[in-house]
Formats: sequence, structure tokens, C-alpha cells
Amino acid sequence: MAEIRSMYTDKRKASNKSRQTYVNGTAARKLQVVEEPRKGSRDRQAHRPRVHHYRREKVRYLSIGYSLFLTAASIVALWVCAGYLQLQADNSARMKNIATLEAQLSELKAENDDEYNRVTSSVDLEEIREIAINELGMVYAGADQVILYDGQGSDYVRQYGEIPKADNGLKGILGSKDR
Repeated sequence: MAEIRSMYTDKRKASNKSRQTYVNGTAARKLQVVEEPRKGSRDRQAHRPRVHHYRREKVRYLSIGYSLFLTAASIVALWVCAGYLQLQADNSARMKNIATLEAQLSELKAENDDEYNRVTSSVDLEEIREIAINELGMVYAGADQVILYDGQGSDYVRQYGEIPKADNGLKGILGSKDR
């Protein structure tokens, strides 16, 4: 086994020596580079004039009908775009108007609430009661003056006739109901 290893290592050393080259002196040799022509660039250059020539011929033979169709389609597309832009402008103008109106509404609501609070706070209900009782002669209703009725879901009552003044009027018929 030792002989096989030495034989392989000797072969490696011999092959490494043949690959190594030493340069004597301080200047290194210049390598001579041979440029190989590129196959792809020649092929591309050869085909280009043909492609351009084909395209030029195709443009020359563009039919009048097709060019009119393209013109009409372009005009329709521009008209649709202009209409869309006009709708966008109208929409943004309406949105600005709505925002302005909402700001005015909130300002008016705030003013209305302030005025309501001012009026409500300026009215003294105790003073009104004192004036009504002392100066105008108001008295609270007695138990015999109250007439009870059952409402049928309506928020108000219409009076079609006079309220009876007799003590035994409706109160005697209906009885007194405490609520």
C-alpha cells in the first residue's frame, strides 16, 4: 500500500512541475490574446436590414380603412377620457359643495343650540308661577275639576263640545281612576 501511495504522489509532483513556469527578472511577459469573432453578433447584423425592410414595406401598405378605423378609435377614446375627466371634476365640485353645506349646517345647529340655551336659561319658571298665582289669580285644579279619559294612541285631544259644569257629570259616570 505504501508503494501505491508513493507512486501516485510521484506522478502528481511530476505533473505539477510541468505546469509551473518561473519568470526570471522583474518584468512579466505580456500575454497575447487572440480575439475570437462572435457568431451571434454577425447573425444579428445580417438579419437587421431585412427586418427593417419588411417593416417599412408593411407601413407602406397600411390600408386607408385601417388607418381611418384607428383614427376613429383614437377620437372615441379621447372623447370618453374627456367625459370621464368632466364627470370627475363635477363630482369633486359637488363634494366641495356638500362639505361647505355641512359646515354651514353644523354652524347653524351650534348657533340654534346656543340661542335655545340662552332663552331657556333666561326664563325663570318660579317667577312665572308667582306672577300667575299672585297677579293673575291662577289656582291649581282641584280633584273634582280633573276629568280622566283613556287615550286611543293619539298624542292630542280635540274638544268638540263644552265640558259639563255639574259636579256629578262625567266624573260620576266614569268614576275616579287613579293613575
